[in-house]
Amino acid sequence: PRNDKQPRRGRVVIDVKIDLHDFTRDQAYEVLVRRIKRAYNRGFRCALVVTGKGKNLEGVLRMSLAAWLSSPELRPMIANYAQAHIRHGGSGAFYVFLKRNKAYDQT
Repeated sequence: PRNDKQPRRGRVVIDVKIDLHDFTRDQAYEVLVRRIKRAYNRGFRCALVVTGKGKNLEGVLRMSLAAWLSSPELRPMIANYAQAHIRHGGSGAFYVFLKRNKAYDQT
């Protein structure tokens, strides 16, 4: 994002919410990949990914998210990510900023 202060203030336009709460680790990864690809293909720029906090802020999904976003499947679509503002879930959620889809812009 152009202004890194905006996410900290909760001033983010969320295009899609991806809630991974009720999934196993493997299921959550599959859902994340599918939903991020769909959002990217629709020209969306920001996804709110809800992982939950887990116990003592060490939730399996929360701790896995960074590696997932760096995976070869998702890395080309991801611009950045940041912990969500408290009004959007705080430490149990993340803003995932998607790169501009040039193919979408041409249509």
